[in-house]
Amino acid sequence: MDVATGSASESPRGSSMSGREWCTFVLLILMYVFLMADSRLMSAIVPELSAEYGVSKQALGLVGTAFVLTGAVTALAVGFWCDRWSRKKLLLITVVVGEIPCLLTGFECFTSSFAAFTVLRMLTGIGMGGIGPITYSLVADYFREEHRAKAAAGITVAWAVGILMGPSLAGYLTNSYGWRLGFLLAAAPNFPLALLFARVAKEPRRGARDPAPKVKRPASGAGNWRRVLANRVNVAMYVQGLFGAIPWGITGFWAIYYFETVSGMSKANATSLQNLVGLGAILGTVAFGVLGDRLHRRRPSRVPLMCGVGVLIGILPFLTLFRWSVQTTSLALLLPIALLAGFIAACAGANIKAIVMNNNAPEQRGAAFGVLSLTDSIGPGLGPLLGAMFFEWWGMRAGMNFAIAWWVPCGFAFIICALMLERRRRNSMSVRCSWAVPT
Repeated sequence: MDVATGSASESPRGSSMSGREWCTFVLLILMYVFLMADSRLMSAIVPELSAEYGVSKQALGLVGTAFVLTGAVTALAVGFWCDRWSRKKLLLITVVVGEIPCLLTGFECFTSSFAAFTVLRMLTGIGMGGIGPITYSLVADYFREEHRAKAAAGITVAWAVGILMGPSLAGYLTNSYGWRLGFLLAAAPNFPLALLFARVAKEPRRGARDPAPKVKRPASGAGNWRRVLANRVNVAMYVQGLFGAIPWGITGFWAIYYFETVSGMSKANATSLQNLVGLGAILGTVAFGVLGDRLHRRRPSRVPLMCGVGVLIGILPFLTLFRWSVQTTSLALLLPIALLAGFIAACAGANIKAIVMNNNAPEQRGAAFGVLSLTDSIGPGLGPLLGAMFFEWWGMRAGMNFAIAWWVPCGFAFIICALMLERRRRNSMSVRCSWAVPT
């Protein structure tokens, strides 16, 4: 089998996905859910961890940072190799290696010290970082470009379900069963799912669903990175990721703690409010994924334009959500605001991956998504630490407002990307291959 093209027996462009491909896609979504659940478990148990280990919230923020940065480094390495090696094998290795330390975190004998807990969380980051580049590289070869926004939205829904599930496992079970049970429940399902994936999944031919199915061998290491970074659309998506992921990193890690300490909520209510943001993100991902496919068929530049406008509008409900408290505002009023905030904020996440898929050649998508995972991970990686620093400097309310303001440059990066795509469309009206990299 040619490492660049994969199996030649897969369905050609224009044909429907086979039952095996659909089953593989569902398994990818399920594994993604549980890996993302692993990634957000800590956010709901900050007070319990601080009490058990006798450490500050800044120290716990460093653990969250180390966890995500480990995933970011893993994403770069995995992105490089998934353009050259079997993506199926890489995915299995990544999931199993990442889930073993998460499973061990659920046992007191392996987490008796803060140092041991930190090491296991860092190793768990391998799974979170590695699954992204592989999954989106596979999805691009299962779906045609006019359907990739919906397909990518399916993975984004898995992400949203996972980040909703993780804090829920910890937030609702900790008081009765302790904080370790959540790690066991999040990790265990991925082991049988990985075995099923090993039996069912089949390596797709690279570029099978692209308009020009001829695929070149990946360039040498440095050459492939240069091609990825020479693509201006990629650069715009990386820039928006650097800015846009910081608010998600801070709110995702600190929101429950913020709602407890500043807004005066119980842990259960704080968890429910955070879950409604996640539920809104799920609904928004589905809606904006469908809309993104329709806009792409009419004019591709409208997709990032929609994302940019959505990011800028989405700032308002988030600012409102973190401004009010249960002492001055009814919890019932905060719940629909949380739902609306998640819904609008999902506009960008539902379409980012499809934009990258459609603007990169098949043999460099792994590298492109590796860099995207890195830039998307910097915000969540620094979020726990930055949040602790902002709260220390300015107080929690002002610090949270400052964090949300990072969505402003993120929105404008999307708008710049839309202008670039529109200029490309006008300069090459006869070119049908939307993933061709400009020289």
